[in-house]
Amino acid sequence: MKNVPNIVKQLRQEEEIGLLQSFNNFLFEEFENKTDESSSSNSSLKYINKDSLKLTSSDKILQDVKQKYKTIFENYSVAITLVDNKERIVSWNTYAEELFNRSEKELFLAPVKSLYPDEEWKKIRKENVRQKGIKYRMETKMIRKDRGLFDVELSLCILKSTDGKTVGSVGIIRDITRLKKAERKLKESEDKYRTIFDNSAVAITISDEKERIVSWNKFAEDLLDMKKDKLFMKPVKTLYPQDEWNMIRSKNVRQKGMQHCIETKMIKGDNKTINVCLSLSVIKNYKNNIIGSIGIIQDNTRQKNLESYLKRSEKKFRQLYQNAPIPYHTLSPTGIITNVNEKWCELLGYSIDEVIGKSIFDFIDKKEKNTAKSSFLKKIESLDSYTGGHERMFLTKTREKRIFIIHDFLYYEENGNLEFVQTTMEDITDRKNNEEKLKESYDIIRCVNKDLELKVKDRTAKIENLLKQKDEFINQLGHDLKTPLTPLISLLPILERTESDPKSKEMLEVFHRNVDYMKNLVTKTIELARLNSPNTVFDISEQQLWEIVEGCIQDQMIIFYDKNIKITNKVDKNIFINADKLRLGELFNNLINNSIKYTHVNGLITIDANDEDDQITVSVQDNGIGMDKEQAVNVFNEFYKADKSRHDFKSSGLGLSICKRIVEKHNGKIWVESPGLNKGSIFYFTLPKISNN
Repeated sequence: MKNVPNIVKQLRQEEEIGLLQSFNNFLFEEFENKTDESSSSNSSLKYINKDSLKLTSSDKILQDVKQKYKTIFENYSVAITLVDNKERIVSWNTYAEELFNRSEKELFLAPVKSLYPDEEWKKIRKENVRQKGIKYRMETKMIRKDRGLFDVELSLCILKSTDGKTVGSVGIIRDITRLKKAERKLKESEDKYRTIFDNSAVAITISDEKERIVSWNKFAEDLLDMKKDKLFMKPVKTLYPQDEWNMIRSKNVRQKGMQHCIETKMIKGDNKTINVCLSLSVIKNYKNNIIGSIGIIQDNTRQKNLESYLKRSEKKFRQLYQNAPIPYHTLSPTGIITNVNEKWCELLGYSIDEVIGKSIFDFIDKKEKNTAKSSFLKKIESLDSYTGGHERMFLTKTREKRIFIIHDFLYYEENGNLEFVQTTMEDITDRKNNEEKLKESYDIIRCVNKDLELKVKDRTAKIENLLKQKDEFINQLGHDLKTPLTPLISLLPILERTESDPKSKEMLEVFHRNVDYMKNLVTKTIELARLNSPNTVFDISEQQLWEIVEGCIQDQMIIFYDKNIKITNKVDKNIFINADKLRLGELFNNLINNSIKYTHVNGLITIDANDEDDQITVSVQDNGIGMDKEQAVNVFNEFYKADKSRHDFKSSGLGLSICKRIVEKHNGKIWVESPGLNKGSIFYFTLPKISNN
């Protein structure tokens, strides 16, 4: 009966020796007498008061029982109720009145079930206490008047008469409201810490006094790559390499009670080691004896890798800094030199020990020192990390002046305070010296150019004057030549018709051809002179390109028939241009005549045009004798003839030159392409097209 309440133990003992039955008989006999008297006298009884029991027996044992139970009823710190065989309350102690917040009148003969909620009463009945004889430490709920339900711990004991019949029961009731509340809070606290334990982003292990793992969270399984069967009761020391375990033991955590962040290594389930940060706390019981420990394990493999990477990066940066091909220096917020690289020392002629700890302004030319200090302060006040480059003159150890472009990079702490300044220096001394020399040379060249410009201007004026005189001479010469040629041209055909002598007639024909050639040459020369004149203005208007081409073809159709040449007009009828119609017709006539002249019998000539972004490109293609590269380059020069060995009375050598001037007057350009001799030629020229605006 290890957990049986003391009051129940006493009742059980009394029952075993027969004392309780005697007291029960007396108690209920007396109760029946009081009930009868109450019925006859119509008086109301509160309850069977212990002092009102009149024992007729002088039995000393019974007297002791009465005294003993009176003491229990009055002084026991739990509520005690006695109920009859009809489950009505017939007796109770003072504590019961306080517990249920009821008076004597409210308790006397009250059905005991009225003290319980229906569902709790049903649970109690299911315990079959009458058959079992006793039920102890049963948690349930009871009703406190005007205050609702409260938690109790209930123990029940059946009372029997001398003949073994059940005559009632004793209920021992202990208020456990505070205990249950504390248990709920404890459970809430336990749930909260269990949630933290299970969902913590670090591994947590709990070991017993023998340093065996007895509990852990899910993160520990993931971190160590071990499941429950591997972790449970696993000796903690087996998770560490031997030298790491020795190091941990040397920390004397059991004596200190706690040790934060021990950097060590642990062995995972796959026998691989990981870097961790370990915090240990000792667990003690109420007697201050060590019963285990808690280990909080944080994986810092990534941190270690980062530290290693940063260390390597720092080493590389330091090497880059020291071996950089340009000078570097590092300054404190007050301009004190904290570091320089080898190139800095090489250019300025100092050793590192000679400059560390000195002001950077000690190495700047005296004329610029105040300006440099002011500029440095302004940069710091700006709070900008970079403020642009500027020139600064430094003095070497030998007092030689060297000019640098300075780039200052300012590094600030999180609170906004300047931590240090990193400066790169570009040596431009040689460049500045070369610039000075170049400037001097430029001044000389400028003077020479100025003199040359005057000479060129004078020479150009003379050339322009000569050209003008040439054009005027050609123009005048043309008129002067046309005057005597006119009667010759008129008379020669008459003489040819009237002459009968064959030799004379042949001479007249030769003379006639030469006169025609001279007339053609004079006409073309005058025309070219006019085109060269800046005073010549074209009558520009909107024209349909196809119509102009077609008109030129029709004008020369008889020549095509004579040589059986096929000519094709592939120009799109929707192409319109801005051009002088007469001059453009002259341009096409010259190009077509040129193609006919150098195309064999049964040849082919094709005229086409392409509409491009801002212009129209026209092409005149033939399959005639073609030309080489030299001919293609010179073909538009004045008086140039591709075949110099042949004297052609029909060609002045000015046709393509006139074509070039006409195209240029239209703000276009002209050129020729040929695959080679006897492979034909393609003449191209461009014209402005009609704007959509």
